[in-house]
Amino acid sequence: MPAVKAEFKVNSKNWARFEGHLEPDGASAYRFKGTLTAITMLDRSSAGFPNKVRLGHGGTKSEYERMEFEIEGVERENTFKVEGRGTRKPNDTVDFYVGLNEGLSGQFKDGTEVTLSAGGPSQSVTPIYQKFDSYNVMTYDVRFDGSARADGENGFCLTGTIDATQPPSVVVANKASVGYKTDSGSWEYKTFAFKDLPQEIKVIGTRKPGDKLAVQLGATTGLGNAWQYGDTQTVKLPNTF
Repeated sequence: MPAVKAEFKVNSKNWARFEGHLEPDGASAYRFKGTLTAITMLDRSSAGFPNKVRLGHGGTKSEYERMEFEIEGVERENTFKVEGRGTRKPNDTVDFYVGLNEGLSGQFKDGTEVTLSAGGPSQSVTPIYQKFDSYNVMTYDVRFDGSARADGENGFCLTGTIDATQPPSVVVANKASVGYKTDSGSWEYKTFAFKDLPQEIKVIGTRKPGDKLAVQLGATTGLGNAWQYGDTQTVKLPNTF
C-alpha cells in the first residue's frame, strides 16, 4: 500500500504528522489507515476552545473531508489511530494534509498537500501445479486463488490462498510454494508444508514503473524431494482505475 506522510510544522513544539497507508476501494473510492501525531505549546485553558489537529483527505478533483481531534495538554505529544474512506473520480489521485488550529481565534493552518496514486484494479491470479503418475492419474494438485494489483507506481500487492492435495500414502513432509517476481526483480517464495495448507498470503512488494508480475507454484515432488514447478502466470498491473 502506498505510504502516506503528511506534515505541518511551526517549530519543534508545534507540529503535526500523519503516517499511514492508502489503498483503492473500487474505481471511485479509497481507504486509508495510519497514525496522526500532534503537539502544541499553546495554552488554550482560558480561550474557550481547545487545541485541535486535523487530517484532510480527498480525491484531487473532489472536495476534501476533514477529521478533527482534540489535543490534550501542553507540550505533550498526542497520538491518534486513524482510518477512513473517501471518494474520488475514476483514475484520480488522492490528497492528504494535516493542520493545527494555530490562529488567535482557533483558525486552522495546514501543511502542504501530499498527493498519491491509490493503486490499480485487482487482476486475477490463479496459477496451478499438478503432477500425474505413469497412468495419467493426478497425484499432486497445488492451486493458488488470488489477485494482484498495482500499489502506486512503484509497488504491488499480491493476496490469495494456496492449497494443495497429495496422495494419502505419502509419508515424506512435502512442501509447496508460491513464487513471484516483477520484470526487474528476482524470484521470491512463500513456502508451506502440505500439512499446514491452506494458507492465506499477502505480499507488499516494490517494482519499477510499468513492471508486470509473474506468479508460479511449485512443490517438492521431484526425485529426492527436488522442487518442480507449474506454468508461470504473468499479469499487467495498471496504475489507476
